[in-house]
Amino acid sequence: MARKTLTEKLESARLLIFNSKDPEVAPLLDAMGIDTAYIDQGEALYNDSTQLVDDQKKEYQEQSLAYDKFYLEKDDAEADYNRTLKLVKVLSRNDKDLQNRLGLQAGRVYAIEEWIESAVDFYNRLLNEADFITKLGNFKVTTEQLNAEKTAIENLKQLRNEATAEKGQAQEATRLRNEKLDELDDYTTELKAIAELALEGQPQLLEKLGIVVRS
Repeated sequence: MARKTLTEKLESARLLIFNSKDPEVAPLLDAMGIDTAYIDQGEALYNDSTQLVDDQKKEYQEQSLAYDKFYLEKDDAEADYNRTLKLVKVLSRNDKDLQNRLGLQAGRVYAIEEWIESAVDFYNRLLNEADFITKLGNFKVTTEQLNAEKTAIENLKQLRNEATAEKGQAQEATRLRNEKLDELDDYTTELKAIAELALEGQPQLLEKLGIVVRS
């Protein structure tokens, strides 16, 4: 038998809890201690659960949007950086001292945080080489352009921080949702068991609660 989806579980809980106030069902449940206060508790649990389910979906959507924005900006910034880096390497190929000052001998960095720091450092070093900047100008690369490319990479720090924060919020929303769903599951397990006793021999009433009676 296939496991119920979350939507199916919530619908089962809704039927069980809210239909327990049915005029035919309520007196029989009340005789077993399932009074209005008990059902009100279940309704509150159900409403809290559905709200937390919606909150969790919203948080994961915001996480996805934040990471999409980060990677879109990163792709653009990285493309500009790689183009500038290639040009700088070509134009400085005969000046090893300059290449050392620019840190061009360093190995490739893969971790995103380290890459951002490395790229910003490259632009800072490059912008300090006034004579070389003049040479770059002959190839339509200006100081303003280099500063803009540097700023774009620096902005990635904030975008990544925002995405990481959204991830944390999504994880917390999942924890809160699961915690409340566990409470709801425990409640409905108890209610269902007592309802089956209270409504024993009355399959039509059990079916109102979504409890299928095997013939």
